[in-house]
Amino acid sequence: MFYMLRNELEDIEEILLEGSFSDSNEAASIDINHRLKQIHKAWEEAVFSNSSENSLVRYFNYHLDRIISISANLSGLPDSTKFLVQQNELLELIDHLRKYYSSYFNENALAPIRFHQRLVSQLSEIMCLVVHGVQRGKLNPGLKTCLLKWFDDISENIGTEKYAFRSLFYFESIVNQIALIDFHSGDAENLLISILTRSNYNSLSFFVFRQDTIRSSSGQFHTQEEKLDYFRRQKAETLSSPEVKNIAYDPSLPTIKTMLGDWLMEEILLAEKSLCKGRDVVVPKIPLEMSVAHLSCLIRLLYEESVFATQNLQFIFKCFAGHYQSKRQAVISPGSLSKEFYSIDQHTAARVRDLLQRMVQRINRNFFPMAVAINAIVLSYLSMR
Repeated sequence: MFYMLRNELEDIEEILLEGSFSDSNEAASIDINHRLKQIHKAWEEAVFSNSSENSLVRYFNYHLDRIISISANLSGLPDSTKFLVQQNELLELIDHLRKYYSSYFNENALAPIRFHQRLVSQLSEIMCLVVHGVQRGKLNPGLKTCLLKWFDDISENIGTEKYAFRSLFYFESIVNQIALIDFHSGDAENLLISILTRSNYNSLSFFVFRQDTIRSSSGQFHTQEEKLDYFRRQKAETLSSPEVKNIAYDPSLPTIKTMLGDWLMEEILLAEKSLCKGRDVVVPKIPLEMSVAHLSCLIRLLYEESVFATQNLQFIFKCFAGHYQSKRQAVISPGSLSKEFYSIDQHTAARVRDLLQRMVQRINRNFFPMAVAINAIVLSYLSMR
């Protein structure tokens, strides 16, 4: 049976579409509960059928997409409030799918606005306690800012920014864990950092906070040997800390352990170099008419196209930092290259793409003049037709 081709929500869509043109009393009385039970039964039959796993994944993903679409259409109506009962019933359908068919639930799908609203409402009481604890607790200001901004983004951007189910479930999990911390204790910050690290809170702001605190702590050591030992201990502690698999603040970025481990390796290499070198030899750096962000984007392209004969990113960052200076920075740190490498935005990518396109055009003019001439003739001919 080809379950993936069946739309079990077709009747509900038609009923709610007709209801959107009716008056408030009729819309409020629309009962889809019976049809929801029919959907539950159809889903159960699909799972126990002889359909392949791939077919079932497509089948359930399709129905989740239909539920999201119906909810979005209702939320977009001028009088959307009259469909709150039906909206909540659709959310219960999502809950049912996730609870009983979790292996087929697409957590990367964008959650409906109503689902986001319900989650924030359900967490409102515990969120107040957590926010109060973070604000009043003895925490580093950088850590406070990092978390409070995240809380505000999730709580205040309902309807203006869409979040994947994965992001909302992750947020709920972290909030519930943080709520267990006694922010009056002297160990509150360490417990909070432990939770965020274990849960792979790989936010760039948290990564920068961890860099800043480690650098600050390294300042208490007076010799390079002591600093080197400190960075090695930090690297060992970071890599040995427990970590829950398959969850992340941002699945597109490396894990927070990887990011910190790579950066600490850079600091260790710099400290080792400082210890080994004798008299300083000043090597003039080549100035570039590009920013650190653009340079990092170019490095990433070269790295992903396997231009470098090494996979050691720390070594690559170190070499570029040691031999080049950017348009505005005479001294580039490997850490700044690493940070930009993992956070390239579309604006930066567009500037580098323009540079590469100009380079290709120059190659064509210098080495393939006949091809350029032929293209010009063809374009001229087409424009005259």
